[in-house]
Amino acid sequence: MQASRGVSRGVAIAVVLGLVVPLLWAQGPAQEAKTPPPRAEEVSRQYLPLHPKPRNEAEGKIIAALEDMYVRQSRGMGNVLPEDGRLLRMLTETLGARHVVELGTANGYSALWFCLALRSTGGQLTTHELDPKRIALAKENFRRAGVEDLVTLVEGDAHETIQKLAGPIDLLLLDAEKEGFTDYLTKLLPRVRPGGLILAHDSSGQAHLMHDYFQALAAHPDLETVFVDASRWGLCITRKMQ
Repeated sequence: MQASRGVSRGVAIAVVLGLVVPLLWAQGPAQEAKTPPPRAEEVSRQYLPLHPKPRNEAEGKIIAALEDMYVRQSRGMGNVLPEDGRLLRMLTETLGARHVVELGTANGYSALWFCLALRSTGGQLTTHELDPKRIALAKENFRRAGVEDLVTLVEGDAHETIQKLAGPIDLLLLDAEKEGFTDYLTKLLPRVRPGGLILAHDSSGQAHLMHDYFQALAAHPDLETVFVDASRWGLCITRKMQ
């Protein structure tokens, strides 16, 4: 009887091993936990300074203002991050933009990135802001950065003030309230030149507020769009094809 029980127990163990071992073998060696790849913003900050080195004295004043604003004024302003600013400058300068329009000046941080490019292109910036406190702060920042000759700051509700804008617009930045982007697009697209760019900030960070805008872009036959995350907030970059 004991021998019979021993044989039965051995058979059971063999059956279990025969089922489990192949399963373990099929799964292969245990996988090590994978570290997620770094974001573009993280790679940028590993290799690049937050703000570029100035090429001349005029750029030096602008960059000094940018650095101070980043440290002292960023809170609550909804500013683009330096990585976005680099992209704004690069696109403006590469496009050779002569007329840049911005909706949502805040304290003027993104405007100064545009001014770095406009010093090279010989262009002008028209920027729109509603908040009186932000307007006063932006004017002071433009003064100390030495860019008052490059910037026209329009005060008031941009949904109304943009009606007076003259074209052609080479580059348009939408960085005001997200729910208004579709109206801005409708009113200003006819003034954007063929080949011009429309940039919408926060296209990743606040995408949930921009569904109507994205749908309007996708439905328009003359627009081509790409989403770029230079920083975690994202830029939606649209080209007016014709």
